[in-house]
Amino acid sequence: MKTIDIRLNTDARQILGSCIGKSLSSMEHDEFFFTNSSSQAVRLNIDSKKIYIYSFTEQLDYFGSLEDVAVWSVERVELPIIQKKSFIEIPILHAVTDVILVQENQSLFEQETQLYDVWITRGIILELDDLQIAFEKPIWFSEDIIIRRGYDLIETFRPVDEITNANNWLEGTTMKCARFLEKL
Repeated sequence: MKTIDIRLNTDARQILGSCIGKSLSSMEHDEFFFTNSSSQAVRLNIDSKKIYIYSFTEQLDYFGSLEDVAVWSVERVELPIIQKKSFIEIPILHAVTDVILVQENQSLFEQETQLYDVWITRGIILELDDLQIAFEKPIWFSEDIIIRRGYDLIETFRPVDEITNANNWLEGTTMKCARFLEKL
């Protein structure tokens, strides 16, 4: 069995955890034209510090094929791509009360034998005083970061049955997917 883990690493989790109790003054992202997404990056302005959520593709084994897979990171470092962006700034002015990671475990089976055990961070939800802001990785290869603001935002994430019921799995193989919410 092959195990792949592309969840946010310990440093990213610590950066996000350090936001709890601090003021999210604003966020910056690409202007929304056709969808509510930002390509490759979002900047959070928290207590006069900047935190970046990045989504870049890397060549990885994706269930037996070498594919470009989007991998998230959270950093305090502004990468050169940010300087090329025309971000818009959205005021938030709320305290971060909690951070929730949306984790998925995707398991591919051939008959009863598990071939793959894949862990990914599907999203980040910031709990604020009276609302949520969610960042979602919509599909495995997308560098887009879907951004939503509202309530019960986990309900807006793509359902896990989109991957388990996909018709592109080889005959005799089945996919199981479980989603977990992890509070930092």
